[in-house]
This record gives sequence, C-alpha cells and structure tokens, in this order.
Amino acid sequence: MKIKLIFSLSLLFAATNFLCAQVTTGKVEFKKIQKESVFPRPPSYDSTKTLEEQYTSKNQFQFIGLQLFLPSVINPKAGPIVFSKYSNGFTKGNRYYTVIDILQGNITKQLKQKKVINISGYRYKDFNSPQWKDLIIYAVFVLKENNKNDSLNNAPLYWVIAQSKQPPYSCSYFNSFIAVPYFVKQKQLYQNKEVIYLSNKSKWLCKEVTLLKSRYNDCKDSTYAVSCVLINNKGKRMQLRPPPSSKYGSFITEKEYNRLDHANRNQREELIKTENTKKEKYKSESINKFGQHFGELIAQHNIEIGMTAEMCKAAWGTPWKIDKTTTLSGSKEIWFYNWKYRLYFKNGLLEKVIK
Repeated sequence: MKIKLIFSLSLLFAATNFLCAQVTTGKVEFKKIQKESVFPRPPSYDSTKTLEEQYTSKNQFQFIGLQLFLPSVINPKAGPIVFSKYSNGFTKGNRYYTVIDILQGNITKQLKQKKVINISGYRYKDFNSPQWKDLIIYAVFVLKENNKNDSLNNAPLYWVIAQSKQPPYSCSYFNSFIAVPYFVKQKQLYQNKEVIYLSNKSKWLCKEVTLLKSRYNDCKDSTYAVSCVLINNKGKRMQLRPPPSSKYGSFITEKEYNRLDHANRNQREELIKTENTKKEKYKSESINKFGQHFGELIAQHNIEIGMTAEMCKAAWGTPWKIDKTTTLSGSKEIWFYNWKYRLYFKNGLLEKVIK
C-alpha cells in the first residue's frame, strides 16, 4: 500500500524564491566599456523533466547549483549510496541540498583519498566487495546541506548514482533525491487542474501533487516519488506519476487535450502570436531599462564584459552561490552558475567570465 509523505508547502515557496531572479526598477543608460566576447547563458536544468530523463555524461555539469530534497530514507541498506565524513542523521531525511560539484575519473580512488565513510546504502560500504564492484556508476554528485554554513558539520556528501548489475537492484539510480524545480513545475502544471485519463477519455481532477511511497516493478527497494492524486466526480481516486515530458503518459490536462484534438489553425496562430508578444515585451522592457545595446543582449539571455551585476542577473538569472570580498580598492564578487561558469565582478561591473 502506498503511504503519503506529508511535508509543508514551504518546498514550493522556497524553491520558487530560489528559481526566480528579481530586478530592481529604474531606467539607466550604460555605455559599453570595451568590446569583448558575448557569453550566452549556459543551458539550465529543464524543470519539466526528471533527473533521469535528461541526464547524460555530456550535460552533467548543468546540474551544478541544482536544489534537491531528500525524503526520509526507507531502506538505508539499499540506498541512496552516500558517503561523507560525518553521518549527522542523514537517513532521517526531510532535508534540502545543493549540487556543488560532480566527480569524474576513478571514483573508488577519489572516495578512498577523501577518507569518507558510508552513511547510506550500507550494502555498498566496502569498496573491495563484489557488491561495489558490480555497480554501474553513472555519476557522483557532491552535495552541501542548505541550512548549514559551518564547514565542520556540513562536510560534503558524495551521492553515488548507480545501479547494480545483479539483483537486488539499487534504487540509487536517480530515485532517492527529488529535484526541487521538477516538483515545483509539476505542481504548477497539474495541481487543481482538470485532466483527461487517456485510456478511456474520462475526466478527473488532479487534487494534489505530492510525494508518495512507491515500489518499482524491477526494484526490490521502495522510494518516494512525485505523484499526482486524481479524483473523479464519483469520488474514485487514483495515484499516477506525472506524464513524461518527451511523450504522453496516462493523462494530460484537459486544456492540452482540447488544444491537440480540437484546436484549429486560428487558435494555433493565436498561441504563437501570444508567445511572440511576450518576447517582444520583454525585449522592449530590457531596452527601456538598460539601453539599446545591453537591452538587446539581455533579451537574448547574453552577458558581456562591462555589464553591471543587475544586468547579468537579468540575463542569466540568480546564481546558485555568491562569494563577496571587500578591500581598500573596492568590492569583489564571484557568481557561480551551472556548467561551472564563474562571473567575476569588481565594484559592481563584470570583469571576466571563466568556465
């Protein structure tokens, strides 16, 4: 039987605050300081997809800065497979983490050098065991807990995303942590929306998007997963996973169903027109605020050497981390983005961009 995991709506509000960049008001015209290369915004995590749907070895660095939520760990013996210098009650869960790096190369050698201990996924604690050697390792995410700032009690966690070649299968293959942007997006898409159950074209209401305990058919161990709770006009309930982003699942919103089945050419053109109007409005607002040159760059989500911090935030969004220092010569800041991009500011102006 599936068991509902209760947790507060602060997940939604905290994540929304994290994801959205805010820009202060005021119209200022800036002169271009020097002609340098323009830097397009790096591809970001797609909140309509799960980690598993979009992960590849080529795009793994887009996950740096990603916010993750850990529910309580149901079976610490099975997973997630996590190493750290301290346990700190990790398996109790209900914590938020940020991806700060991704390990590459010889994972076993690196974990040994870091002198970490296994704090979850106990069956894989021995690097020399057949269980460990039998793992297919996809990635190792380096995590920091969000609500701890002291280095002693917030030692990095090393989440080994892997799957065993032989039963019992490990559910550490992207199923242990919940990507906060994905959860928020599913709430926005489906909660309190009318949906069509595609197998019989029946109408349902998505009453809630939440985390539910689930058991995979090919996996011995239970985990929590983002789930939609549907109810029809007869009071019948069912719990389904959100549809995959790349294809239709068991249901879609009624609005999307009508658009696909009944939308005529004029309706499609109206949708395209509305989208183009939004883009033109954003471009116009950017030019009015920052001037023609910088405004056009920002509308295309590009940054340039000499831009102010406010401009860079408008173009690329809020960085996942900011380091600040103040000296006699002025203030300096380093902004951290995914794909290991770092933006260096001196006295509020962008000096260099490093990847």
